[in-house]
Amino acid sequence: MNTKKGEIMEQNFITILQVVVTIFVAFITAFFTNRNERKKQTTVFFKQEGIKEQKEILDFWCSILFTDYEATIKRYIKENAKRIIDENNINKPNEITDTMAIKLVQKDSYMYSSKLTLKYIGSYMQEVFKNKEEQNIIKQMFLVGKIISNMKYDFTGEKTSVMDLLKIKINDLDLKKKLRIYCYEIEYFFISNYIRI
Repeated sequence: MNTKKGEIMEQNFITILQVVVTIFVAFITAFFTNRNERKKQTTVFFKQEGIKEQKEILDFWCSILFTDYEATIKRYIKENAKRIIDENNINKPNEITDTMAIKLVQKDSYMYSSKLTLKYIGSYMQEVFKNKEEQNIIKQMFLVGKIISNMKYDFTGEKTSVMDLLKIKINDLDLKKKLRIYCYEIEYFFISNYIRI
């Protein structure tokens, strides 16, 4: 009789343990599913609500590469003068500086870009604000190409090659320049993935 009572208690214990484990697994699964769903919903919201802004940001960076820096900044200031004035608490459009415009582009880029794209924007900004003698135009074009290709991937899921972008821009893309670009590709791959500065 004790044996039968012991077997029943053992079966009851196993059943209770199974129920507890099932509830625990269901809770953990629901928790992670809910967290992932919230992340997806946030991403979808930003992609749907920010289509116009994403296009403007991508257009800005494409213009930096395919037009020129000064002309792009002037156009951006003209198109966004009211926002720049409001953001910087100034009164007149003639008080707007290039730095104010760049800060607004950085803010908008931050809102809609991935972490990797932001690293390339940071690297580009570091490169662009060096002394004129120290600036490396090919490196700047490479970094803008990386920004554009990463933003295009962030916004559309479509991958583009930096080399293809630079072939459009640089007419005399000889072997030496291609090798420099590939070296930058390797350098920034390691910087963006393995080196935390």
